[in-house]
Amino acid sequence: MGGNALLLVGVAALAIYTGVHWERARRAVRDLELGRRRVNGLKQAVTRERGHVAIITVVVVLALYVVTRYG
Repeated sequence: MGGNALLLVGVAALAIYTGVHWERARRAVRDLELGRRRVNGLKQAVTRERGHVAIITVVVVLALYVVTRYG
C-alpha cells in the first residue's frame, strides 16, 4: 500500500469519525430542544396548579369566615 493510499484511508477514517460525532451532536441538540419544551410545559402546569390552589385557599378562608361570623 503506497503513501497516497494510506493517506486516502486515513482521510476516509477521519471523515467517518467526524460524521459520527457530528450526528451525535446534532441529536443531542435536538434532544435538548425537546427537553426545554417539556420543562416549559411543566413550568406552565405548575403555575396553573399554584393558581388553582390559591383560588381554593381564598374560597375556603372566606367560607370559614362567613360560617364563623354569621353561623
